[in-house]
Amino acid sequence: MLRENYPPLTKKADGKYEGDILAFVKGLRIAALLTYCLRDWVSGSHWEASWGHVIDSNGKSCSPECDIIIHKGHVAHWNGDGGKNPMMDFKFVDASSVLAVVSCKSRVASVDDDYPGQLAKYGVRKVLLFGECCSQSNYENLVSKAKAAGYQGLWCAYFQNGSGEGMATDESVYANFYETVKALLGSGHVRANEPAAI
Repeated sequence: MLRENYPPLTKKADGKYEGDILAFVKGLRIAALLTYCLRDWVSGSHWEASWGHVIDSNGKSCSPECDIIIHKGHVAHWNGDGGKNPMMDFKFVDASSVLAVVSCKSRVASVDDDYPGQLAKYGVRKVLLFGECCSQSNYENLVSKAKAAGYQGLWCAYFQNGSGEGMATDESVYANFYETVKALLGSGHVRANEPAAI
């Protein structure tokens, strides 16, 4: 599980820790793990799951970065040196080939109100928000804010609770994410019967 793979932190002062992992790296990791799950779910169908940009119909404008694009095909591909062990695997996808975008965060404490609207300019109407973790006591409030901003919903791998930042899981949250993706794709396009743990 995600929460079991971090080094221990040393508290230096309130809110300041030594040994913390950069939030961008945490976000990249959750996006990669979720991409692998999505690729497994859609294997055998014409859908793909990739990191990249959505390109407008003229091929002249790129959307903001998309952590995960669920799409058919791509118009360009960057993968570093092109060798067997690329540092990145980044796709440029025509807007007409996009089913949905998943925005990934390491910790969800607020909702980016602008992101769904920015993607809507490229014809992307289905944007999902997935966080590695968020506050359990604030979760329903964040779900409401996400939906009001235009996201299909908000899901997370686990919750952090209270000032002690204890962790808790709710398997129904992740299962609901799986069912939401399954509904977007159509049940005939999802290979797995049960969501794999991330």
